Amino acid sequence: MVSFKGKKVLVMGLGLHGGALAVVKWLLKHKAIISITDIKTTQQLKHSLDKVSKMPNSKKIKYTLGGHKLEDFINQDLIIQNPGVPADSKYLSYARENNIPVINEAVMFFGLYPGSAIGVTGTRGKSTTSTLIHKILKTTIKTNVVAGNIATYPMMEALTKLKVNSLPVLELSSWHLELMDTYQVSPHIAVVTNVLNDHLNRYKSFNHYKEAKRAILKHQVKSDKVVLNYDNSITRSFAKKSNGSVYYYSLNKKVKGVYLKNNKIYFNDSYVMDIDHIKLLGDHNLANILAAICVAKIVGIKNDNIAKAINSFKGIPYRLEYKTSIDNLKIYNDSTSTTPDASLAAISSFADQKIILIAGGEDKNLDYSKLARKIKSKVAYTILLSGSGSDKLVKELNKLQYSKISKNIKTLKEAFNMAISKSELAEVLLFSPAAASFNMFDNEFDRARHFDTLVYDKEKKK
Repeated sequence: MVSFKGKKVLVMGLGLHGGALAVVKWLLKHKAIISITDIKTTQQLKHSLDKVSKMPNSKKIKYTLGGHKLEDFINQDLIIQNPGVPADSKYLSYARENNIPVINEAVMFFGLYPGSAIGVTGTRGKSTTSTLIHKILKTTIKTNVVAGNIATYPMMEALTKLKVNSLPVLELSSWHLELMDTYQVSPHIAVVTNVLNDHLNRYKSFNHYKEAKRAILKHQVKSDKVVLNYDNSITRSFAKKSNGSVYYYSLNKKVKGVYLKNNKIYFNDSYVMDIDHIKLLGDHNLANILAAICVAKIVGIKNDNIAKAINSFKGIPYRLEYKTSIDNLKIYNDSTSTTPDASLAAISSFADQKIILIAGGEDKNLDYSKLARKIKSKVAYTILLSGSGSDKLVKELNKLQYSKISKNIKTLKEAFNMAISKSELAEVLLFSPAAASFNMFDNEFDRARHFDTLVYDKEKKK
């Protein structure tokens, strides 16, 4: 392992919610000389800074907060970039011009962990798929963990608990993969759930975003494996440039890998399990299950363990998560649906049930026309929070002469109370924003927690 002792390391972006805390803790433990810079102020970062202050030897850390300084980016041995930092930052460009290497947590993890890892990426479904793979592998590999983009477990924290044969499952965002590509790093088993329009507020074009996702398999070798969604044309096309063995999964077609036939799941013609006892809603979740099974079979997990793990899995927080029933409305929190495609999939999960939809927020330069058509055909009433994404959706709904709508609602509380007051119109209340959250909340998880609080408070009063 490369020694960090005495190395000057700049952490760029501590994060409001401590996105870099695990990195800082690891660096302190390994006696690096640490500097931290963030555009947020000391007051804004209080929550994260309080946690850093409790770490051993943290008083030695040098801070530049409320903005960056060019001089901080020269006199360093290494810069660690938080995923929230733009790739085209002038400060990072300046560092590279001065031959300072720039890495992120994912590059750091792969450089330090001596064993094989499973990497999962995709526009939608990567958190659920990563968690499912972990649940299945945990039945056999007791030291297996899931980490990465998932909010609960950073990679550098996981690193301290792993053995060489733990086969960790890492959820990797396109931001992780950008620098993994630079350093020619790919996981032993790569999974791509889908590539859909998203993050076009960050990338120059959809093609740039697509290439960022493809990086997960770009540097694999012949002994590596890649699992691709056959039903998504873009992920299917990735097979053409794969160095490793290619496996597919499909809801619609018999493929080399995992597929569905007559409500039964097969791997390369061999029966794995029935789908009768699966608790997750929607075809999109069934696709996630097929992806997880494909990885499990590649690794050699027994069918009984696969079925037991999947049939007991109820989903992860804030992904089409059932909360409770109020006034005969089944309430679902789907706050992590930050794109029109994600909300479209959520709506489609409720085949014959009438829906009241709470949506809206900030646009990410995405197309809302398909979602509008789905709302027109499936949603009894729509309540839209204010935001640029909401404005785009309203324009598309107006074209379809959809009038069952309240728009420009200023708070989530007002939207929720309005939805409850209209409970006679539907059987399901679905909070699935189809947009980013930064005009009202810190992120989609903060938004989700606010919604949970509203549900809890309302239920308590009943």
